[in-house]
Amino acid sequence: MRRRAFTLIELLVVIAIIAILAAILFPVFAKAREKARQTRCLSQLHQIGMGLTMYLQDCEAYPQMSAPASAVPRTKWPDLIWPYVKSTQLFICPNADPALFSRRFTHDPNLTYGGYGYNYQYLGNSRLAWTAIDANISVPASTIALADTDGTRRDDGSVGAGQYTLDPPWPSTRGSGQPEGYYGTGSECGSGAQGCRARPAERHNELVNVAYADGHSKAVKRSTMDDLNRDGTWDNGFWNGVADAAVR
Repeated sequence: MRRRAFTLIELLVVIAIIAILAAILFPVFAKAREKARQTRCLSQLHQIGMGLTMYLQDCEAYPQMSAPASAVPRTKWPDLIWPYVKSTQLFICPNADPALFSRRFTHDPNLTYGGYGYNYQYLGNSRLAWTAIDANISVPASTIALADTDGTRRDDGSVGAGQYTLDPPWPSTRGSGQPEGYYGTGSECGSGAQGCRARPAERHNELVNVAYADGHSKAVKRSTMDDLNRDGTWDNGFWNGVADAAVR
């Protein structure tokens, strides 16, 4: 009895079909994996945001983004929120650039964090020895507290500063503590109008994960964060605590 083998043409057709199916399915799988990472990151940020609200309840004021430069050890806002969430892994976004993970926890210097930024200009700026109280944030559901950050980037893409901070699109009237009005200064900055800004990072399907001052979290476009009244012009409405596009 003769066995019928595949012809070369039949084999090539099968290979072509497999290649076509792979080309169709691989992007779908990649998108699903990215969506899972986005969901994980958003969950982490939500837990950190809840820790921030508990800190506010206990201390009756928001944390400063860091202790003064002269402090030893020099705590930063993740050090203050960590006791409320009890997990250092929450402070590492799975999609963040590893170059952002350069800050070390004071309770365990072997562990690093970075990539989630704090709205320090409106909530707590150690450079100016200022911190907001609950009454300063009259519209917490529309006030950015924490979000994915890209830090301050130089023109070559390297991280200059701001691994744990966020700047609004316009410098606040209170100020950043730097002459540029943003977190970065001098050689830390890139060129352009926002070259010294610690910018929100659209790292999840071109969206930024955001935790608001009332504790809820969601993913939005950076352009949405920077334009409360949606007129196409930058404003600090989602940053300033009063949900007013005219207030800096």
